[in-house]
Amino acid sequence: MTMKLTYRIIGGIACILLLIINSGQKSAAQQMSPVMNWEDANMLAVRENKLVLVAAGVQPDKKLFSNPDIKHFLGRTSVAIYMDMQSEAGKRFEPKLLLTPFPVYAFFMPFGDLLITADAREVARNPQVLADAAKQAQEIARIKQNNSRSIQFVKSLSDEQFRAAQEESKTIFMYFRRSDCRKCLWMEKNVFNLDKVADFYNRYFIPCEIDDTTGGWAEQYGIKNFPAYLFVNPEKKVIYKTEGEWSADRFLEEGEKALEKAKGITFISIPWPEVLEKARLEGKLIFVDVYGQLGKERRALGNTVYRDPGVADFFNRHFVNVDYDLTKTDEKSFSSDFSFAMYFLDNAGNMLHQVVELPDTTGLVEEARRAMEGRGLTAVAAKYRDGYRDKEFIETYIQLLARAGKPDEAARITKDYLEEFSWEKLKEMKYWKLFRAHFKAADSGLFADFYIHRTEFYPLFGEKEVDDKVREVWEAGAESYIREQEGKFVFDEKGFKEYGKRLKKEKVENRNYILRKARMNAAEKVGDWRVFSELAEERWNEERVPETELYAWGVKINEHCQDKSIRYKAARWFAIAAYQIEEKEKREGKIRISSYKGFFEKLVNDLLKE
Repeated sequence: MTMKLTYRIIGGIACILLLIINSGQKSAAQQMSPVMNWEDANMLAVRENKLVLVAAGVQPDKKLFSNPDIKHFLGRTSVAIYMDMQSEAGKRFEPKLLLTPFPVYAFFMPFGDLLITADAREVARNPQVLADAAKQAQEIARIKQNNSRSIQFVKSLSDEQFRAAQEESKTIFMYFRRSDCRKCLWMEKNVFNLDKVADFYNRYFIPCEIDDTTGGWAEQYGIKNFPAYLFVNPEKKVIYKTEGEWSADRFLEEGEKALEKAKGITFISIPWPEVLEKARLEGKLIFVDVYGQLGKERRALGNTVYRDPGVADFFNRHFVNVDYDLTKTDEKSFSSDFSFAMYFLDNAGNMLHQVVELPDTTGLVEEARRAMEGRGLTAVAAKYRDGYRDKEFIETYIQLLARAGKPDEAARITKDYLEEFSWEKLKEMKYWKLFRAHFKAADSGLFADFYIHRTEFYPLFGEKEVDDKVREVWEAGAESYIREQEGKFVFDEKGFKEYGKRLKKEKVENRNYILRKARMNAAEKVGDWRVFSELAEERWNEERVPETELYAWGVKINEHCQDKSIRYKAARWFAIAAYQIEEKEKREGKIRISSYKGFFEKLVNDLLKE
């Protein structure tokens, strides 16, 4: 086998024609041809199942093929041509290089995309570089041939995509590109159109392609280098940001990082002793979210707040985060004091702070800082017990108690605090807000004075607002005669009767409703179902009881009362109620989707079961 180099002058340009002579015959596939054009080379590559190798603006040196292994490998895998980049054909070809600087060696799929390039200077120094590039090109081509799907980009970004992200609980993937960005073009041609990449990004994200000139998004998010990739939550906050030209595997890794960050706070559910050990070893505090069916609304809000990037970063850095669903977990033993709430503890398990009302993103971080800085509920309560009575401090303590789900304690501190002032002080907005939100003491002298002068508050806060507060205090007073003692509920019937006389004397509006409702609650707690049913029937006959409340009565009797006469009485209510609903639907000619008719009928059957 011999190799002959022939030089030709075509259009004043020196070109190298590499001829491989084998047994006196020339193989068309084993040429770097200045005569064969791009189209012909692709046709030949298709027929021979090879790639197209283009020497773009570079004249191959003789030593490039002095290594027989390289020569034969390139001959077996590629149809090679030389492209004069100064010619008209070269100018037409240049966009296929995806802005890659030349001189360069470039491998292509037949009639397809650029696969990989090799720098001409590197190849001149070490011809093995070209052989290695050819091997990589083969592998990339093999992968591309077995792929048919691409990332489905939305070509613009609007509120519609953010709404979709909210509804589908997805993250928006923002791909920032420029038309003159070589790396962008390469990613589009070689990564975005691979099945595993497309399937992953289409499944987990809402992909949006954003040109740097479109919509001001690049400026808004501070994008300066391209390609850039932003992962943004439905609230338009950045979860993860990165940039660059990557392999498919690396691009998938970046997407997985974004998915992990999109989860927000990293919660674990492990036995309590392991939580304490983990916190001790990592030198962190502990954040515990205890939830369940009763806390679904708070939990839903938590899924927004907990996924906020700033909140998640803060909590993951400073806390061991634990969540327990008390309706499912068997870890209830981690503390008998814990109920549905959020708790901040030190790494020895000592309570620092507690929150029931979930704040917004800023508020939750502030609650966490309270715990970290010794300003949590536990520390504030201890300071109050020690006699500290600064006004601002007391007002903060009341707010902390309310947010911790301790309304009775908040009411007690509010009563002690406001009773230091005259009733006229309540005309100031600051004190009215405290009174309106937390005061419940119907037996207080402050309330007695306020009640006498309540009409003076009408112009300040509105008649309805004032009257609602009056009714709320009277109702709280009525409920105060049922107390828990040593794990059992005890009803002060004598005190309750005296309270009823007071309401009559004060001519309190709706006093019968207030007293009957409170007496029903007391009867339920002590298990006096006869009194409960008698009062319920009175209310059912005299009031317009909401269907939800009526249904709740039946469920309670069905679950807790075994007296057949009481169960029969209750069954009668629901039989009549179901009949009334049916008659109303007939008159109106339509059936309500939210009708309680079926629920009432089932209760009738359940209550009458032997």
